[in-house]
Amino acid sequence: MTRTHQYRNAFGFAAIALAATLWAIAAIVASQLFAAGVTPLQLAMARAVIAAIGLGAINHWTGQSRHWRDWRIVILGLSLALVTLAYYIAIERLSVAVAVVIQYTAPALIVILSAARLGRLPSWATSIAAAIALLGVVFVSGLGTDELRVDAVGLIAAGLSAIFFASYTLFSEALVDRYGAIGVMFRGFVVSSLLWLMIQLPQGMPSEIFQAQTLPGIVFVGIGGTLIPFSLLCWGIQQVRAERGAIAATLEPVMAAGLAWFALGQALTPLQLMGSLLVIIAVTLLQIQKGDRSPQPGI
Repeated sequence: MTRTHQYRNAFGFAAIALAATLWAIAAIVASQLFAAGVTPLQLAMARAVIAAIGLGAINHWTGQSRHWRDWRIVILGLSLALVTLAYYIAIERLSVAVAVVIQYTAPALIVILSAARLGRLPSWATSIAAAIALLGVVFVSGLGTDELRVDAVGLIAAGLSAIFFASYTLFSEALVDRYGAIGVMFRGFVVSSLLWLMIQLPQGMPSEIFQAQTLPGIVFVGIGGTLIPFSLLCWGIQQVRAERGAIAATLEPVMAAGLAWFALGQALTPLQLMGSLLVIIAVTLLQIQKGDRSPQPGI
């Protein structure tokens, strides 16, 4: 691995780790917004609209491509919107641990799909890292430590959340060389915003998102929990490839557990600590894996 590739890997993984941290912080803010009366649908709409406006301004200021005629943009935007909806349905009907573990089967799915697209088996390091990361997520989520709630709709929703997770990751990789990370996410969140607005506006504009006690949190979720981390993820994927980036994104539940311990005083069990260590080992294994970010065939 050349020094340039080493820098790409290092900065790519650092960007994804920062994105995971921001998502974890945004999850805590979102839980506070839900307690204040904001619904998941309202927050999903607001975060998509804020991200689209902010990314559009940056895209215009940097003078990036304004080309839109690519069907993959629609799939990307729908995946960005529906992954949130599917996950919210899953955690409503299942134990949160079950929903988290099923959603984070997405990296393994991405490894399989990437291997099929390239017509070759994934590297041993990537395969082992995916397995270790999934096991770490199982431990961090606390699966099996609480009473499990399971039903068919919840399981389908959780499975769909994993599929949409894999979809936006792969389509981000396919489009990022053409549009850049900001351009890809701008287009994706425009489509996502239009979907949410079509669903929300017939019900009226929600007053909850404009209240003084909720607006700062909503703006943070839109910028710090959506615009910035998704752009970082897209750029990171450009450096390290989709399957490795998705595995690195399993740092999110680890960061969430750490923040819950630090900010909310929630104790971590030995099993959760072991799970966190496993995820870190998986990401470290990817970091030292030899390889480069060669151009990939489009989806």
